[in-house]
Amino acid sequence: MMPVTAMCTAGVLPLPQEVGHHFAARGWITGVTGLGEFSVRIGDVPAVLVPDHLTEAPEGAIGWRAEPTRPVPKGTHELLVLGPDGAELTSTPVTVRQRPGEAPMWLGELESPKTDRKAPGNVVFVCGWALLDSRAPSIVEVIVDGGRPVRARTRLPRPDAAAELPEFPDAAVAGFEARVPVNLPPGQDRELTVRVRYYTAGAGEWISPARRFTLSNPVPDADDAALSAELAENTERALARVQVRTDPRHLLVLTHSLGLGGGQLWLQELLGRLVRDHGWTITLATEMDGPLRTDCEELGIPVHLTTHYRNSSVPYYEGHVAELAYLAKCSGASVALINTLGGFPAADAAQRAGLPTAWVIHESFSLPDFAYQNWGPHTPPRAVWQRWERTISNTDKLLFVADATREMFLPYSTPERCRTVRYGTPMVKYGGRTRAETRWQARHTLGIDPEDIVLLNVGVVESRKGQGPLISAMEKVRRSHPSARLIIVGQHASPYGLALAETVERTGIEDWVQLVPVQRDPTPWLQAADIFVNSSDIESLPRSILEAVCCGIPVVAADVFGSREMVIDGETGWLFETNDVDALTVALLRALDTTAARRQEMANNAYRHLADWLQPSGYAREYSEILTELANGGEQPT
Repeated sequence: MMPVTAMCTAGVLPLPQEVGHHFAARGWITGVTGLGEFSVRIGDVPAVLVPDHLTEAPEGAIGWRAEPTRPVPKGTHELLVLGPDGAELTSTPVTVRQRPGEAPMWLGELESPKTDRKAPGNVVFVCGWALLDSRAPSIVEVIVDGGRPVRARTRLPRPDAAAELPEFPDAAVAGFEARVPVNLPPGQDRELTVRVRYYTAGAGEWISPARRFTLSNPVPDADDAALSAELAENTERALARVQVRTDPRHLLVLTHSLGLGGGQLWLQELLGRLVRDHGWTITLATEMDGPLRTDCEELGIPVHLTTHYRNSSVPYYEGHVAELAYLAKCSGASVALINTLGGFPAADAAQRAGLPTAWVIHESFSLPDFAYQNWGPHTPPRAVWQRWERTISNTDKLLFVADATREMFLPYSTPERCRTVRYGTPMVKYGGRTRAETRWQARHTLGIDPEDIVLLNVGVVESRKGQGPLISAMEKVRRSHPSARLIIVGQHASPYGLALAETVERTGIEDWVQLVPVQRDPTPWLQAADIFVNSSDIESLPRSILEAVCCGIPVVAADVFGSREMVIDGETGWLFETNDVDALTVALLRALDTTAARRQEMANNAYRHLADWLQPSGYAREYSEILTELANGGEQPT
């Protein structure tokens, strides 16, 4: 403890057996005249030195107290005292970990809601970042006013935390957020409390103190309702002057995007079959352009590009709805098909143009939750919100891909207007199996070792798809299954995607985790896989699960909405609770601990279980019948 150099000696007083992220060490040094002539480090973290009187120090020595400049991560580190020339004078080990009988070490910040501040709207938005026992917690639960705990979405990008805590591997994805709708009428305030529970198996839990705040739902603009009615009447008068001959086989489609994504590719497949197999003429309008416009043009579908649906104010909303209503009225279509929940301005426009309307709702969000995450706490204004609810209620057919989503929206409509039409997939042609030769060829082409056990996730990388928790689970999985390899197909340069790439690099698991850019055709990756993983915390009916089943790949899936309608735990796949990294880890281990023969048997069971509705021709025929009935004024097609 007291090595001697030519001029300096140093010593460190004994430290407790375990210390937390923040601690102080005490010691002494000789051969210097001030604190600026030497330094102290704890691992890679420099310390701040202040004078300290030590009775234990030798005569003439300077006593010091050292505190790390930033938190020190869990583990055993060397505390080094470095002399004026940078040479080591002494060292002693320091162990940072949870003390027996105490709560786990917690670092973080609850950023919203603010203490004693008003939060706008009728949704409590809770967000921040946290590390529990030096890693991102497995579960974060939000409790508002003593109500039912709500699971937060975790592993969100936090580049600021990563910059502040470079020694913590999970800091780059330590963020979390949750939205908790509150039944608060417009014009009212309510004082609430929020607590956050952080938990990881083996580490324990840490529960935050209660934070008090006020939720304030603004008073609607008194003029909005009158202005909305006036502008809607103007649109109605203008539309009444338009007389166009309609074609009973002409369909107007209004969608949000022609980019590559699950909902867009599903729509493209449907439109192709409606044109080729059922004789429909189609006109399409979209708020976002993308590569699928070329596919539309090849089908003879003209595409009208509009702007993002505008709902931030009554004039913007009514103006945009008028534009779409004129398009609908002049198109010559006899029926409209709206794609996605956020397309309510388009659905409103089709109804005002007098078109019977079918509206496909893929999203399994409540309206307040969907509105908050897409448009924030202040939009849409009350008059537009009422239009949204009224449009849902007035839509002739609300179409869903999962029964669980249908149940969510029944309060806004009636049972006879709500119908579940499940996806199919063209990949049904593979018959629920991948031949050994095809698998070998796919692996050879993609550079995958024949001995690797490939866990595959397919989906555009975004927080709701849960790729962050999946990567975290992989760190534990590889310890017991070193041949397991995770491939995520859907990477792109979003903040979330960049944070995932940084996490893979910082944790040194590049040999076990591969991020692959978005692929229009993921078939080769499916053919090369051993296990498919769907880790989303919000889904309706994940089409990627159907594709995996058609290729004979057993599925591990989050137990959410449509997933549980496809996967029977232990029989046709494995289910796990959402937003729980520990549960995800256990599910992956269950699948990997299952023999290859049993995994194949479960994949065969899954194909037989879903075979009745895997054919895309089936849902295309069902859609054609629904649209024909609407175009014929409710009469059943012959």
